[in-house]
Parts: sequence; structure tokens; C-alpha cells
Amino acid sequence: MKILEKIFSLTREQNQKVLTILGLKIELLNKKEKIKYLDWMLEKNSQKVSDDFIPMTEKPINTENIKTKLIAFYLPQFHSIPLNDESFGKGFTEWTNVTKAIPHFIGHNQPHLPYDVGFYDLSKPDVMYRQIELAKMYGIYGFCFHYYWFSGKRLLEKPIFNYLENKDLDLPFCFCWANENWAKLWDGGDKEVIMEQEYKKEDTEKFFYDILPFFKDKRYVKIDNKPVLIIYRSEVIPQDILSYFITKMQKLAVENGFNGVFTIAAKTFNQMQNAFDYGFDAEVEFPPFKMNKILRYTPSKKYIDKNAKVRIFNMEKWIKNKYYIHETNNKLFKTVFPNWDNTARKIYSEANILQTTPDLYRAWLLGCIKWTQTHHSEQEQFVFINAWNEWGEGAHLEPDQRYGYAYLEATKAALEESVK
Repeated sequence: MKILEKIFSLTREQNQKVLTILGLKIELLNKKEKIKYLDWMLEKNSQKVSDDFIPMTEKPINTENIKTKLIAFYLPQFHSIPLNDESFGKGFTEWTNVTKAIPHFIGHNQPHLPYDVGFYDLSKPDVMYRQIELAKMYGIYGFCFHYYWFSGKRLLEKPIFNYLENKDLDLPFCFCWANENWAKLWDGGDKEVIMEQEYKKEDTEKFFYDILPFFKDKRYVKIDNKPVLIIYRSEVIPQDILSYFITKMQKLAVENGFNGVFTIAAKTFNQMQNAFDYGFDAEVEFPPFKMNKILRYTPSKKYIDKNAKVRIFNMEKWIKNKYYIHETNNKLFKTVFPNWDNTARKIYSEANILQTTPDLYRAWLLGCIKWTQTHHSEQEQFVFINAWNEWGEGAHLEPDQRYGYAYLEATKAALEESVK
């Protein structure tokens, strides 16, 4: 801490408006505001334990009477691969983004640093045992792994094959096909593309047989003997190919002993309005996309890095007014997130911040569970959480150094309250 004090005191004496922290240049508006920011940073970093920190529960959840199944999206990008080494630098993983983040205004909760699970390497299955232990302790039913498949070429597949091979990793799972371009801007767009996503009818059979060993696994989530498959961006698939893909997948599934494939369209970006016309069985929310009626607000602008591109939204009003509840005639699975803050990835290319608190998150999750209890049969009682470990987007149930196990505890509390 003496080193920090020395650095900050030297910076106070200088008149320049540019402050460099961990190699990142922060341009503040004037010296006065710079000093306020530095004083806040010093106080923040001198705290040994946050007042928000919640320790691990001594009483794991009893799920005997709980029918709703919570599935958390799971990011496999915590191990290095050659393509990312070439594009982002040797040894790159999601932790590279996470650990370079800093607060960009007073009160900004960055960086998000792991507690308990640590900075893990998913090329080895060891940490998954602890992740499953935590998930079960707090009521998570299963994981939905993001699956990166590009016309037969897989990316980041090592963790899910570790999962397949280690049968004692005994938590249910399913796949979300992350069917967008792999791009440096982390937006699936067509700029700075690293791996392009192409669509060909003849790829359908290759795709099916590639994931068939997972479908056949007894842990794979199924509805009416139909393996659940989420498609992240259905609108970017040419319509004739999408229709063929779903029809062919159903046929191949029946030929291999299933009743079909339970296909779900994620409500992301410009998700098509008529997804069910192409054979989808359901839709799933994927916030922060499609969060109707959510309002932007700006904390003290003078504290924000002058060059940062950040949009901040008011989660408190949105959750307390239950704007997440809206009726639909289509089969829809609800999704919540504990937090969202992708400044670690996109601070200078339009980041979004949607900060909750554990209590707000609990209320949101509880509302979605109760909605699900009313609108879905018992075998379709699924609510999704974005995410288990999206650390680079601030969306993680895994414990962190500020909140500890608070969001897992809020998850447990919402489930327990839903059956009272």
C-alpha cells in the first residue's frame, strides 16, 4: 500500500490530465477530479474485505421440493488456443481481459477478480469438480456450454470434451451453438474477423454427428427425449439453410433413438420475429439483449475516462417495476444475469454497464421463477442464468473478491422462496 500511496502522491503533484494505471491511460477532465478519483481508488484498494462480502453457506440448498431447474450459461474460454495466441498474444485467455480492467468512474465495480475458484485453466478438468460442487450447493441444476463450431472446425472445445470424458462431473449440461463470427471486437460482427462462420446445407449432418456423443450422454438435458440445443443467432443463418438445418436435425435425431431435437432460438441482436415458422420449439431470453423499457442514466460524468465509450443503465427501476415480465403467445424461457459490465473487453468500443445488487438479482430471479411456474409444465420448468463464468462481461455467479458468495446465496434464496 505504501507503493500505491507514493504513486498517487506523485501524481497529485503533477498537472497533466492523463493518468496511467496498469499501462492503461485514463484521461480525466481536470486535476481536481483526478485527485478525487485517486483518493477513492486508494480507499477502495486499502479495504481488506468488502462490506458486501458474503461467506460460503453452511447449509446447502435442499432441492427436494423445488421443481424449477436453473441452467447457467458457461464460457469455455479460460485456456489458451493457437488462434487466440495469434490474434491477441501468446497465452491469451479471458483472464487477460479480466485482469486489465480498472474502475472508470467513482463507484465503478472493476476489476472483477475471482475468489475460491481462482484464475483457473480449463484445459484441465480439475476446477470443474469445484464448480459443480458450488453449483449444487446453491441450487444450479446444470450448465449450458457455449459451443464454437465453424463448418467442422471447433474452437475452445477442450473443456467440453473433458466434461464428456469425466463422467463423475455429474451436473446436467446442454449446448448453445455460438454461431457467429469469431472477431476481435467481441461482437460477432464482420470487422476484424478471426474465424468466419459459414453456412452450408451439407454441414448439417457433420454438425449433428459431431455433437451426437454429447446428446447420447445421460447428463445431457432433454425434454421429452429431445436433446436441448440453443442457437445463439438464428437470424444470421440464411432462411433456406435454417429451415433445412432444423428439419434435418430432427430427422437425424429420430434415426438415432431420440424423439427429435428441442431447438431454442436465443433472443439476441436482431433475432427473427418468426423463428417458430422454421421449426424452433421455443425461444430463450438472453439479456442484456431485448431489455425493453430499461433506461440509461449517467453517474457524475466528470469522473469518467474522457475517451471511454460507456452506456450505463438503471437496473433498480427496471427490476422493481417488473419490466422483465411481458406476455407472449410463444414458448419462452426466462433468463437473468447477476451483473453485466463488459468494460474489460470493450471500454473504448462501446461497453455497457448494468449493475445489480444481490437483492435486486434475487428479486429478478424469483419473479422469473414464479412466471415459469405459471407458464410451463413441470418438464419444461427451466430458467437460465447469464452466466456462470462470463468474467470479462462481469456476469458471473462464481464468487469474487468483492461479493464473495453473495450472488450464489441470492440464487439459493430465490429458489427456496419460490416454494413457500
